[in-house]
Amino acid sequence: MTVRDLDGLQPHREAWDRLAWESPQGLATMLPAWVEATFRYGLWPHWRWMCCFAYAGERLIGVMPVVITPHPILGHRRPLLRTYGKLTTSGDIALAPDCAAEALKALLKEVARQEPRHVGLDLQAVRQNSPIWSALRDGAAQHLVRSSACQGFSILDVSGSFESFIGNLKRMSSDLGRYHRKIEKRGKVRIETVNGPHARADFLPRFLALEAAGWKGRCGGAILNNPDSLAFHTALVENFAAEGRLAWHLIWVDDTLVGAQLALRCNRSLMLPKYTFNEDFAECRVGTLLTEAAFRDGFAQPELHELNPMSKAQAHTYWHLPEEKYIDVHLVRRAAVPMLFHLPRVWLRKAYWTHIRPRVPEAARKLYRQFKRRGGRKPKRAAEVQPTAKVNRKHTGQAVVLALFLAPFTAGAWSLMECGASEMECRAQSHSRPIARGMIRA
Repeated sequence: MTVRDLDGLQPHREAWDRLAWESPQGLATMLPAWVEATFRYGLWPHWRWMCCFAYAGERLIGVMPVVITPHPILGHRRPLLRTYGKLTTSGDIALAPDCAAEALKALLKEVARQEPRHVGLDLQAVRQNSPIWSALRDGAAQHLVRSSACQGFSILDVSGSFESFIGNLKRMSSDLGRYHRKIEKRGKVRIETVNGPHARADFLPRFLALEAAGWKGRCGGAILNNPDSLAFHTALVENFAAEGRLAWHLIWVDDTLVGAQLALRCNRSLMLPKYTFNEDFAECRVGTLLTEAAFRDGFAQPELHELNPMSKAQAHTYWHLPEEKYIDVHLVRRAAVPMLFHLPRVWLRKAYWTHIRPRVPEAARKLYRQFKRRGGRKPKRAAEVQPTAKVNRKHTGQAVVLALFLAPFTAGAWSLMECGASEMECRAQSHSRPIARGMIRA
């Protein structure tokens, strides 16, 4: 059955929550608390949504949240469907592992019945252990299955002990000790973890104010600078707090909040979507200390198996975090119009991720990362204090060199990217946007 209004979701919510909670992916993005926030505030005005449920008797075996978007070429008459909103990292869906194939087949049949003119369905960042892969082994009825982007997101297994984990990292213990000594010179330090029923949504305004006071506020990327993002994250935090699945990791110096990490629980996994810190304490490496606090707390909870930031940040290499593969899946309708107008876009996207992006030299990637850190676009760091004019001249020259160097790689990249202003804005919110796209925007 299919629901197209928020009130209609309520009869299915309990079974849906249980199915997503017990899914092997352990992704908070699959829980109704996340999906409802997406349906309310995580879509563009010209997007619509529906949510399809597959039952075997009284048992819920599959849920597919569907976002209905206009195709970049064919428009609203031939919509392109997706399982994620503009602020959602993964479009993985909840399927009962023991009958995943039957559930997916029923859901796709229902989607085709509800939107008979759609050209295809996109599932972004499907995890390796998702039941979707076993369900797709025999194909998807009336759909051609193709994949494109294959990304590695950081993951940390916390089934052991923090001491054994930190003992395998070179110099990490001494670095952390040095950062602790630096911050302790600034006042009385208190590192606090608030979770379960004690984690409240009314702390969010303080978190947002701290974020807006830093580099994200200066460059316009703070949540408070975007009304849609503010409404989405407010609903998200309220939903998870109401279910006791919210956590805050906090660092205080005297009575001043200098760092805060937002965490969301899904069964044995803890997602770490957002953190921020006071740049006046940049020399203390507050971000690293926050990560240490989150890791220590994760290892201390026996019911947790993993910490999942659902991103690949440069700081994760400092902790030598392993990666888990997430793959974009495209289901293209087996019909003339989709095969003619949509399948070539999927091929181009596959070609970009397979042949173009891997060939961008690491030196160019490093130069681009330095370019992104120019001026006020990234946090202040003690090791990067230079005269402003000198920094501007340096990065302007680097940007010109980088643009010339990457020209052969990016000449055709625009056609390989997701088209339309809404898709560009959606990816601008993501942690995983391609390097070539960032270069074109720059």
